[in-house]
Amino acid sequence: MKKKIAWLLLFGALFCAAESFSASPSILSITGLVKQPSNLTVEDLNRYQSIQVQLNEVTEDGGYHGVFYYSGVPLRTLLELASIEKEETAFSKRVDLAILVRSKQGKQIALSWGEVFYRNPSEIIVATSAVPIMPHHDCKACHAPEVYKPRLDQLQRKIGFPKLVISGDTYADRSLEEVMSIKVLDLRPKMPAKKLKKLFSPEFTIRDTVGKTLTFKDLSPYPRKAMKVKHLGEGKGYHGIDKVEGACFKAILDEAKIVPDLCKVFLVSAPDGYRALFSYGEIFFNPAGERMIVADRINGQPIEKGGKFVLVQPGDLMADRHVKSIKKIEVISVRQKPNRDHSRAQFQL
Repeated sequence: MKKKIAWLLLFGALFCAAESFSASPSILSITGLVKQPSNLTVEDLNRYQSIQVQLNEVTEDGGYHGVFYYSGVPLRTLLELASIEKEETAFSKRVDLAILVRSKQGKQIALSWGEVFYRNPSEIIVATSAVPIMPHHDCKACHAPEVYKPRLDQLQRKIGFPKLVISGDTYADRSLEEVMSIKVLDLRPKMPAKKLKKLFSPEFTIRDTVGKTLTFKDLSPYPRKAMKVKHLGEGKGYHGIDKVEGACFKAILDEAKIVPDLCKVFLVSAPDGYRALFSYGEIFFNPAGERMIVADRINGQPIEKGGKFVLVQPGDLMADRHVKSIKKIEVISVRQKPNRDHSRAQFQL
Protein backbone atom coordinates (compact mmCIF):
# COMPACT_ATOMS: atom_id res chain seq x y z
CA MET A 1 0.00 0.00 0.00
CA LYS A 2 2.85 2.38 0.91
CA LYS A 3 4.50 1.70 -2.44
CA LYS A 4 1.25 2.49 -4.29
CA ILE A 5 0.85 5.78 -2.37
CA ALA A 6 4.46 6.70 -3.19
CA TRP A 7 3.84 6.13 -6.91
CA LEU A 8 0.68 8.26 -6.78
CA LEU A 9 2.53 11.09 -5.05
CA LEU A 10 5.31 10.93 -7.62
CA PHE A 11 2.81 10.96 -10.47
CA GLY A 12 1.03 13.97 -8.94
CA ALA A 13 4.30 15.85 -8.59
CA LEU A 14 5.25 15.08 -12.19
CA PHE A 15 1.83 16.15 -13.44
CA CYS A 16 2.11 19.48 -11.61
CA ALA A 17 5.62 19.96 -12.95
CA ALA A 18 4.48 19.24 -16.49
CA GLU A 19 1.68 21.74 -16.15
CA SER A 20 4.07 24.40 -14.83
CA PHE A 21 6.33 23.96 -17.85
CA SER A 22 3.54 25.20 -20.12
CA ALA A 23 3.66 28.65 -18.46
CA SER A 24 6.87 29.46 -20.34
CA PRO A 25 6.78 32.87 -22.08
CA SER A 26 8.64 31.51 -25.14
CA ILE A 27 7.75 33.07 -28.47
CA LEU A 28 7.14 30.97 -31.58
CA SER A 29 7.28 32.78 -34.93
CA ILE A 30 5.60 31.53 -38.10
CA THR A 31 7.01 33.23 -41.19
CA GLY A 32 7.97 32.68 -44.81
CA LEU A 33 5.33 32.11 -47.47
CA VAL A 34 2.38 33.01 -45.24
CA LYS A 35 -0.11 35.86 -45.51
CA GLN A 36 -0.49 36.12 -41.73
CA PRO A 37 2.94 35.93 -40.05
CA SER A 38 2.56 35.48 -36.32
CA ASN A 39 4.37 35.38 -32.98
CA LEU A 40 2.76 33.01 -30.49
CA THR A 41 3.40 32.34 -26.82
CA VAL A 42 2.56 29.08 -25.12
CA GLU A 43 -0.41 30.92 -23.61
CA ASP A 44 -1.60 31.81 -27.13
CA LEU A 45 -1.25 28.19 -28.24
CA ASN A 46 -3.28 27.01 -25.26
CA ARG A 47 -6.28 28.96 -26.58
CA TYR A 48 -6.59 26.59 -29.56
CA GLN A 49 -8.31 23.25 -29.36
CA SER A 50 -5.67 20.72 -28.43
CA ILE A 51 -5.21 17.03 -29.10
CA GLN A 52 -3.22 14.44 -27.16
CA VAL A 53 -0.62 12.05 -28.53
CA GLN A 54 1.87 9.62 -27.01
CA LEU A 55 5.56 9.97 -27.77
CA ASN A 56 8.07 7.26 -26.87
CA GLU A 57 11.24 9.34 -26.77
CA VAL A 58 13.90 6.96 -27.99
CA THR A 59 16.44 8.46 -30.37
CA GLU A 60 18.27 6.67 -33.17
CA ASP A 61 21.46 6.44 -31.11
CA GLY A 62 19.58 4.51 -28.40
CA GLY A 63 19.10 7.45 -26.06
CA TYR A 64 15.99 7.28 -23.86
CA HIS A 65 14.23 10.46 -22.75
CA GLY A 66 10.96 9.17 -21.30
CA VAL A 67 7.44 8.39 -22.45
CA PHE A 68 4.85 11.16 -22.31
CA TYR A 69 1.35 12.13 -23.29
CA TYR A 70 1.77 15.46 -25.09
CA SER A 71 -1.09 17.91 -25.58
CA GLY A 72 -0.94 20.61 -28.20
CA VAL A 73 -2.12 22.10 -31.48
CA PRO A 74 -1.65 20.36 -34.84
CA LEU A 75 1.04 22.12 -36.87
CA ARG A 76 -1.36 21.93 -39.79
CA THR A 77 -3.85 24.10 -37.87
CA LEU A 78 -1.24 26.79 -37.18
CA LEU A 79 -0.10 26.86 -40.81
CA GLU A 80 -3.70 27.04 -42.05
CA LEU A 81 -4.32 30.02 -39.75
CA ALA A 82 -1.15 31.65 -41.06
CA SER A 83 -2.51 31.04 -44.60
CA ILE A 84 0.28 29.63 -46.78
CA GLU A 85 0.51 31.43 -50.09
CA LYS A 86 3.09 30.95 -52.81
CA GLU A 87 4.60 33.92 -54.56
CA GLU A 88 4.37 34.18 -58.35
CA THR A 89 5.50 30.87 -59.84
CA ALA A 90 4.77 28.60 -62.80
CA PHE A 91 3.87 25.76 -60.41
CA SER A 92 1.00 26.71 -58.13
CA LYS A 93 0.60 23.46 -56.15
CA ARG A 94 2.09 23.46 -52.67
CA VAL A 95 3.49 19.93 -52.78
CA ASP A 96 7.04 21.26 -53.39
CA LEU A 97 7.19 23.47 -50.27
CA ALA A 98 9.54 22.89 -47.35
CA ILE A 99 9.08 23.87 -43.70
CA LEU A 100 12.15 24.73 -41.64
CA VAL A 101 11.77 24.37 -37.86
CA ARG A 102 14.37 25.84 -35.47
CA SER A 103 14.76 25.51 -31.72
CA LYS A 104 16.19 27.86 -29.11
CA GLN A 105 19.27 25.64 -28.92
CA GLY A 106 19.92 26.10 -32.64
CA LYS A 107 18.72 22.67 -33.74
CA GLN A 108 17.01 22.62 -37.14
CA ILE A 109 14.89 20.11 -39.02
CA ALA A 110 13.09 20.21 -42.35
CA LEU A 111 9.55 19.00 -42.92
CA SER A 112 7.73 18.67 -46.21
CA TRP A 113 4.40 20.37 -46.83
CA GLY A 114 3.01 16.97 -47.81
CA GLU A 115 3.81 15.18 -44.56
CA VAL A 116 1.99 17.93 -42.66
CA PHE A 117 -1.07 18.28 -44.90
CA TYR A 118 -1.46 14.79 -46.41
CA ARG A 119 -1.35 12.93 -43.07
CA ASN A 120 -3.72 12.98 -40.11
CA PRO A 121 -3.27 16.18 -38.04
CA SER A 122 -2.31 14.28 -34.90
CA GLU A 123 0.95 13.06 -36.44
CA ILE A 124 2.69 16.45 -36.05
CA ILE A 125 1.71 18.82 -33.24
CA VAL A 126 3.16 21.79 -31.39
CA ALA A 127 2.84 20.69 -27.78
CA THR A 128 2.36 22.97 -24.77
CA SER A 129 2.17 20.43 -21.94
CA ALA A 130 3.11 16.85 -21.10
CA VAL A 131 2.20 14.14 -18.62
CA PRO A 132 4.65 11.28 -18.00
CA ILE A 133 3.44 7.73 -18.51
CA MET A 134 4.57 5.89 -15.41
CA PRO A 135 5.40 2.16 -15.51
CA HIS A 136 3.02 0.04 -13.45
CA HIS A 137 5.89 -1.79 -11.73
CA ASP A 138 9.56 -1.25 -11.03
CA CYS A 139 12.09 -3.50 -12.74
CA LYS A 140 14.26 -4.55 -9.84
CA ALA A 141 13.88 -8.16 -10.90
CA CYS A 142 15.47 -7.58 -14.32
CA HIS A 143 17.77 -4.55 -13.94
CA ALA A 144 20.09 -3.07 -11.37
CA PRO A 145 19.24 0.37 -9.86
CA GLU A 146 21.97 2.07 -11.87
CA VAL A 147 20.10 1.00 -15.02
CA TYR A 148 16.44 1.68 -14.22
CA LYS A 149 16.76 4.77 -11.99
CA PRO A 150 18.19 7.01 -14.74
CA ARG A 151 15.29 5.91 -16.93
CA LEU A 152 12.77 6.85 -14.23
CA ASP A 153 14.56 10.17 -13.81
CA GLN A 154 13.76 10.98 -17.45
CA LEU A 155 10.08 11.05 -16.49
CA GLN A 156 10.84 13.92 -14.12
CA ARG A 157 12.89 16.01 -16.54
CA LYS A 158 11.92 19.53 -17.44
CA ILE A 159 10.56 19.76 -20.98
CA GLY A 160 11.01 22.92 -23.01
CA PHE A 161 7.81 24.19 -24.60
CA PRO A 162 6.57 24.78 -27.19
CA LYS A 163 7.71 21.42 -28.47
CA LEU A 164 7.41 19.99 -31.97
CA VAL A 165 6.14 16.42 -31.54
CA ILE A 166 6.18 14.00 -34.48
CA SER A 167 4.32 11.04 -33.06
CA GLY A 168 4.53 8.76 -36.10
CA ASP A 169 8.32 8.58 -36.32
CA THR A 170 10.13 5.43 -35.26
CA TYR A 171 12.74 7.56 -33.48
CA ALA A 172 12.21 10.89 -31.72
CA ASP A 173 15.15 12.80 -33.22
CA ARG A 174 12.83 15.21 -35.07
CA SER A 175 10.81 16.16 -31.97
CA LEU A 176 12.37 19.49 -30.97
CA GLU A 177 11.96 21.31 -27.65
CA GLU A 178 11.74 25.08 -27.24
CA VAL A 179 10.78 25.66 -30.86
CA MET A 180 11.33 29.30 -31.79
CA SER A 181 10.57 29.53 -35.50
CA ILE A 182 8.67 27.78 -38.27
CA LYS A 183 9.35 29.04 -41.78
CA VAL A 184 7.61 28.00 -45.01
CA LEU A 185 9.96 27.93 -48.01
CA ASP A 186 9.73 27.58 -51.79
CA LEU A 187 13.16 26.31 -52.87
CA ARG A 188 12.60 26.51 -56.63
CA PRO A 189 10.13 29.37 -57.31
CA LYS A 190 11.58 30.08 -60.77
CA MET A 191 11.66 26.47 -61.96
CA PRO A 192 9.62 26.31 -65.22
CA ALA A 193 6.50 24.20 -65.67
CA LYS A 194 4.67 23.50 -68.94
CA LYS A 195 2.36 20.91 -70.43
CA LEU A 196 3.92 18.38 -72.80
CA LYS A 197 2.23 16.29 -75.51
CA LYS A 198 4.04 13.22 -74.24
CA LEU A 199 5.37 12.90 -70.71
CA PHE A 200 8.33 10.54 -70.69
CA SER A 201 11.87 10.37 -69.36
CA PRO A 202 14.03 7.29 -70.12
CA GLU A 203 16.20 7.87 -67.02
CA PHE A 204 16.49 9.96 -63.89
CA THR A 205 19.35 11.48 -61.96
CA ILE A 206 20.08 12.15 -58.29
CA ARG A 207 22.15 15.26 -57.62
CA ASP A 208 23.49 15.65 -54.10
CA THR A 209 24.37 18.80 -52.17
CA VAL A 210 27.98 18.82 -53.43
CA GLY A 211 27.01 18.45 -57.08
CA LYS A 212 27.70 14.73 -57.54
CA THR A 213 25.24 13.17 -59.98
CA LEU A 214 24.16 9.56 -60.28
CA THR A 215 22.06 8.34 -63.24
CA PHE A 216 19.50 5.51 -63.10
CA LYS A 217 18.30 3.83 -66.29
CA ASP A 218 17.27 0.45 -64.87
CA LEU A 219 15.96 -0.80 -61.52
CA SER A 220 16.97 -4.44 -61.96
CA PRO A 221 19.90 -4.27 -59.46
CA TYR A 222 17.46 -3.55 -56.61
CA PRO A 223 15.10 -5.88 -54.73
CA ARG A 224 11.59 -5.73 -56.19
CA LYS A 225 8.63 -4.44 -54.22
CA ALA A 226 4.96 -4.56 -55.27
CA MET A 227 1.89 -2.97 -53.72
CA LYS A 228 -1.61 -1.78 -54.47
CA VAL A 229 -2.16 1.98 -54.40
CA LYS A 230 -5.31 4.11 -54.39
CA HIS A 231 -5.44 7.05 -56.77
CA LEU A 232 -7.21 9.78 -54.82
CA GLY A 233 -6.15 13.33 -55.67
CA GLU A 234 -7.25 16.78 -54.64
CA GLY A 235 -8.06 17.78 -58.21
CA LYS A 236 -9.97 14.88 -59.83
CA GLY A 237 -10.88 12.77 -56.81
CA TYR A 238 -10.88 8.97 -56.79
CA HIS A 239 -9.49 7.16 -59.83
CA GLY A 240 -9.33 3.54 -58.75
CA ILE A 241 -6.68 1.11 -57.54
CA ASP A 242 -3.58 -0.09 -59.40
CA LYS A 243 -0.85 -2.57 -58.62
CA VAL A 244 2.57 -0.98 -58.97
CA GLU A 245 5.98 -2.62 -58.84
CA GLY A 246 9.46 -1.22 -58.55
CA ALA A 247 12.34 -0.55 -56.16
CA CYS A 248 12.31 0.93 -52.68
CA PHE A 249 13.09 4.66 -52.81
CA LYS A 250 15.30 4.36 -49.73
CA ALA A 251 17.45 1.71 -51.45
CA ILE A 252 17.98 4.02 -54.41
CA LEU A 253 18.94 6.90 -52.13
CA ASP A 254 21.34 4.60 -50.28
CA GLU A 255 23.01 3.88 -53.62
CA ALA A 256 23.59 7.62 -53.96
CA LYS A 257 25.24 7.62 -50.49
CA ILE A 258 23.26 10.56 -49.15
CA VAL A 259 24.86 11.87 -45.97
CA PRO A 260 22.25 11.76 -43.14
CA ASP A 261 20.90 15.20 -42.27
CA LEU A 262 17.46 16.09 -40.87
CA CYS A 263 17.67 19.42 -42.71
CA LYS A 264 17.84 17.75 -46.11
CA VAL A 265 14.92 17.44 -48.51
CA PHE A 266 14.47 15.67 -51.84
CA LEU A 267 12.85 17.62 -54.69
CA VAL A 268 11.57 15.13 -57.28
CA SER A 269 10.62 16.59 -60.67
CA ALA A 270 9.35 15.53 -64.11
CA PRO A 271 10.13 16.94 -67.60
CA ASP A 272 6.99 19.10 -67.52
CA GLY A 273 8.02 20.75 -64.26
CA TYR A 274 5.63 18.85 -61.99
CA ARG A 275 7.40 18.30 -58.71
CA ALA A 276 7.01 17.17 -55.13
CA LEU A 277 9.21 17.55 -52.08
CA PHE A 278 9.99 14.97 -49.38
CA SER A 279 11.96 15.46 -46.19
CA TYR A 280 14.88 13.28 -45.12
CA GLY A 281 13.03 12.55 -41.88
CA GLU A 282 9.82 11.30 -43.44
CA ILE A 283 11.77 8.85 -45.59
CA PHE A 284 14.35 7.60 -43.07
CA PHE A 285 12.59 8.06 -39.70
CA ASN A 286 8.93 7.47 -40.49
CA PRO A 287 7.53 4.00 -41.30
CA ALA A 288 5.77 5.52 -44.33
CA GLY A 289 9.20 5.97 -45.92
CA GLU A 290 9.64 2.21 -46.05
CA ARG A 291 6.71 1.97 -48.46
CA MET A 292 7.84 4.62 -50.94
CA ILE A 293 8.89 3.12 -54.25
CA VAL A 294 10.12 4.14 -57.66
CA ALA A 295 7.78 2.13 -59.87
CA ASP A 296 8.57 0.89 -63.37
CA ARG A 297 5.57 -1.44 -63.83
CA ILE A 298 1.84 -0.91 -63.36
CA ASN A 299 -0.70 -3.75 -63.41
CA GLY A 300 1.98 -6.11 -64.68
CA GLN A 301 3.09 -3.94 -67.61
CA PRO A 302 6.02 -1.52 -68.09
CA ILE A 303 4.97 2.07 -67.50
CA GLU A 304 4.71 3.85 -70.84
CA LYS A 305 2.08 6.50 -70.26
CA GLY A 306 3.50 8.95 -67.75
CA GLY A 307 6.67 6.84 -67.40
CA LYS A 308 9.20 5.28 -67.48
CA PHE A 309 9.61 5.75 -63.72
CA VAL A 310 6.99 6.96 -61.24
CA LEU A 311 7.60 7.90 -57.62
CA VAL A 312 4.79 6.57 -55.41
CA GLN A 313 4.17 7.63 -51.80
CA PRO A 314 1.34 5.39 -50.53
CA GLY A 315 1.61 6.86 -47.02
CA ASP A 316 -0.10 10.08 -48.13
CA LEU A 317 -3.88 10.49 -47.87
CA MET A 318 -3.81 12.19 -51.28
CA ALA A 319 -1.86 11.07 -54.34
CA ASP A 320 -0.71 14.53 -55.43
CA ARG A 321 2.91 13.82 -54.47
CA HIS A 322 3.11 10.88 -56.86
CA VAL A 323 5.48 12.09 -59.58
CA LYS A 324 5.11 10.60 -63.05
CA SER A 325 8.08 10.34 -65.38
CA ILE A 326 10.79 11.16 -62.87
CA LYS A 327 13.63 13.08 -64.48
CA LYS A 328 15.54 14.61 -61.59
CA ILE A 329 15.91 14.26 -57.82
CA GLU A 330 17.70 17.15 -56.16
CA VAL A 331 19.09 16.81 -52.65
CA ILE A 332 18.87 20.19 -50.93
CA SER A 333 19.87 21.25 -47.44
CA VAL A 334 17.60 23.95 -46.02
CA ARG A 335 19.77 24.47 -42.96
CA GLN A 336 19.94 28.16 -42.20
CA LYS A 337 23.44 29.41 -41.50
CA PRO A 338 23.84 31.85 -38.61
CA ASN A 339 24.06 35.36 -40.01
CA ARG A 340 23.05 38.84 -39.06
CA ASP A 341 20.11 38.89 -41.43
CA HIS A 342 17.88 36.15 -39.99
CA SER A 343 15.07 37.08 -42.38
CA ARG A 344 16.82 35.31 -45.26
CA ALA A 345 17.75 31.64 -45.31
CA GLN A 346 20.89 30.48 -47.08
CA PHE A 347 20.45 27.12 -48.78
CA GLN A 348 23.15 24.61 -49.52
CA LEU A 349 22.42 23.25 -53.00
